[in-house]
Order: sequence, then C-alpha cells, then structure tokens
Amino acid sequence: MALYRRWIGGSSDLVSQYTSSIDDDREIADEVVKVMRAHVAHLSERGLIPRDAADSILRALDELRPPDLLKPGYEDVHEALEDYLMKRVGPAGGWVGLGRSRNDHVAAAIRLRLIRHIDALTAIAERAACAIAEKALRYADCVMPSFTHFQPAQPITLGHYLLALCELLSDFTAALNAARQIADKSPLGSGPSGGTSAPVDRERLAQLAGFGRIAGNTLYASSSRFFASLAASAVASALAEISRFVDDLIAWSSPLVGYVRAPAEHVSTSSIMPHKRNPVTLEILRARISEALADALALMMVQEKIGYGYSLDLQEATRHLWRVFKTAEEGLEVLSDFISKMDFDCQRSYRDAAAFPTTSSDLAERIALAGTPFREAYFQVAQAVKEGNAQLPDPRDAVRRPVSGGPDPGEVAKSAKEILAKCGR
Repeated sequence: MALYRRWIGGSSDLVSQYTSSIDDDREIADEVVKVMRAHVAHLSERGLIPRDAADSILRALDELRPPDLLKPGYEDVHEALEDYLMKRVGPAGGWVGLGRSRNDHVAAAIRLRLIRHIDALTAIAERAACAIAEKALRYADCVMPSFTHFQPAQPITLGHYLLALCELLSDFTAALNAARQIADKSPLGSGPSGGTSAPVDRERLAQLAGFGRIAGNTLYASSSRFFASLAASAVASALAEISRFVDDLIAWSSPLVGYVRAPAEHVSTSSIMPHKRNPVTLEILRARISEALADALALMMVQEKIGYGYSLDLQEATRHLWRVFKTAEEGLEVLSDFISKMDFDCQRSYRDAAAFPTTSSDLAERIALAGTPFREAYFQVAQAVKEGNAQLPDPRDAVRRPVSGGPDPGEVAKSAKEILAKCGR
C-alpha cells in the first residue's frame, strides 16, 4: 500500500511498521484533509491544475471520512490521503503533489489541531475558574491557616486560597492565548524547506486553510516546532503549579487534617479496609501531571539534537504534545468538579488557626505600628510565644488585613463576584 517508498525500492513490514505514524496521525486526520482541500482549491483558482481535476479531487475529499485513512501499511496519513485520491479520482489525483510537501502540510495540520486544543483548554480553564470562584464566594469568611514549609503560617480564608487558583487559571489562559497567536501562522507553500516553484499565494493559502497569517521564512515554517514546544511548556508550567493545589486537597482530605470532605464520586475504598475514603481522582491527576511534565520535556528533547530542517525525529515528538493537552483538559475538568462538590470544615480549620500562633506576625506589626521598631517587636512576640503567654489576635480579626488582594472576607467576596460577573453569573 505504500505510495512513496516503493519508488526507491526495498520493502519490509518490520521497517514500515516501525517508522509509520499512522496510529498517531489519528489526532490530525481531520486537519490533514482540511489542509489538502485548501491546497487543491488554491491550485484551481490560480489555474495551476485543470479545473475538472480539481473539482473531482474536491468532491472526493468531501466524500471522505478522515478516520478511514488510518489504515496499516502507510507511512502516514498524508501518504494514505494521496493514495486514496489517486485511486478514487485516477491519475488526476496526482495533481495534489504540486506545490506542496508533507513537511509544510504536516506542520499546518499540527498547528490547526493545536489551535483547536488551545481553544478547548481555554474554555475548560475559564469554566473551572468560574466554578472555583463560586466556591470562593461561599467560603469567603471560612478562616483557616495558610501553610509555609507545611507549618501553620498566617491565617487566611478558604475563599482567599481558592482565588489564588483562579488567578493562576487567569494567567494560564493569557499564556494559552499568546501561544495560540504563534501557532496561528500558516506554513503552507513553504514546501520541504525552500518553498515551491509553483506560483502559489501563501497569504491566500493561509486564508483558505483557516490561518490568521503566515510564517514568513519558509525554512522556519516547515521545520520549526517552537509553536508546539511553547504551548506544551505553558501547559506543563500551569500543571506543575496546579499539582500543588491538588496535593493540598489530598492532604486536607485525610482525617488527620480533616478540612476537606471529598465528594463521594471522587473516592474509592480499600479492598481490605472498608473505612478508607481514598481521593483517587486527585491521586491519578497528580500522577498524570508528572507524566505530562515528562511529555513536555520529551517533546523538546526530540527536537534539540537535530539540524534545522525536517527529520523524521519530529514525527516522534508530536504525540507528546497531544498527551500534555489531554492531561490538562481532563485534569482541569476533574479538579473543578472535585472543588465544586467538596465540603470544607470551617470550624476545624478555624480551630487549628487559633490553636497555633498563626497571628504572631499580626501582633508584631501592631506593636511596630504603635511605635516600636519592628525587629524589637518581633523579638518581644517571639519570647512571649516561647513562654506561652502571648496575647495573640483572634484569627477571625487578623484576616481583615488592609491590603489589596488579602484574605479579608469582604475583599475575597468582592474579587469572587468580579470573576463571576465575567462568567455571566
């Protein structure tokens, strides 16, 4: 079934199966057909191929189900598509090879598929932020200790904690938007590296394929995977930080801490200990985030050692990109659902905030604001804490610090409502 390899001689099932990307190409099959449709339409409108041949090819493309191309025996979906067209249309199907290379076409398909992933993940992140903001508003005055070094630190509120996650998601969507702009550059017309002798209009090709603009340099357009590395890095960076929130929720759901009551559908029990409520979805998410970080690194490591031009190594890089996005898309949905449905024990969290000297800094600052140099006030409070006679402020009062973005319940509620207003809630 191979279309290209047979012309240079040599055939081996072992080699063809080992080098084929047909299974991985499932992710981009729709985009490959879309790009080919734009290519043929442009060749036709420029008068570079016979109009009747173009019409026959376009009809064949309209009748095609892209998943039907994903059959064993082909090097990739591009070869399978061209072979399909030549069998369906006849020799006229061979016109599709004019003015194109698999190099610029696969780059175009990956970019278009990545844009779809970015748009989907952006929507998921925005929905998650809205759901988490609702929870933050509900728990705006739920006092709890914050933790540094996993030691009780300043008192905050759960609402304040959740707004930190909302701000991360906001920054994440901004990063995704920046990555989208770089991905939204058409490589079509760049050929294998140095363009094509066919007088194609790259701007028009970009428009027909659905791109916003072109990648200017033809070598960069066909060879670069910076757009993929950037997007994967942005997602992996966000996932690494999200994992810290996940780890907190796992710890807090243990009865040893007892702040979080995990939703029933997110827990599983032991095969021998029926009392267990294991937060299994978050544990899986924590593990898959680690895998996604490895995938982002693998994506870049495949690229970093090859010269500037297409090598088949790049074929092996792309699957890691899709894995990173799949982990993020599924993981954010799971995390958002967990947070939306979990219960939080505010009495217990307040008790811990009051049981430990979490307001020592507040007392030191109040003494300093009354006229004592801060370091002297600090040592006074430290000595009183050590001796067990410090008169510390109540955590419920201490959280009302007059600072923008702080844990004051009124400030938290205001910020949560601002987010929800943008959500249309």
